[in-house]
Amino acid sequence: MNTETSLENTYLFVYGTLMQGFTNPFAKKIRQNGTWQGKASFEGELYELGEYPGAVYRPQSLYKVYGEVWKIREFPKVIAALDRYEGIHVPNPEYVRTQLPVQFDTGAVHLCQTYLFCQSTELFTFIPHGDYRKWLADGKQHL
Repeated sequence: MNTETSLENTYLFVYGTLMQGFTNPFAKKIRQNGTWQGKASFEGELYELGEYPGAVYRPQSLYKVYGEVWKIREFPKVIAALDRYEGIHVPNPEYVRTQLPVQFDTGAVHLCQTYLFCQSTELFTFIPHGDYRKWLADGKQHL
């Protein structure tokens, strides 16, 4: 397994409404300020939170969360805007930004920044296949 730590300050893993194909302003900001690196996943669980998903990292999980990785230009500026959008600095936030290993479809593993859900998942619907696009395509939610 090849783990490359030099990417940690510029690579962002997204798994929900920040992915390609979504039209919110922050998904557009990622596309305008980033270069798509490929599809990837990490061990964990994905939940439907209403209008968007939330992922929980569980290194020993049998489940995976699927998404994509972007190399972000002007990372400090872009990530500060995304941090505000995700509300990580408010009291009792839904998300925390953290660094974790993600595995690309090629098998390569890189450390990437991502936003993880940090509240109780008890009241939310678990998405067992871990793919938010598939969840939407199956008619579970609207874009």
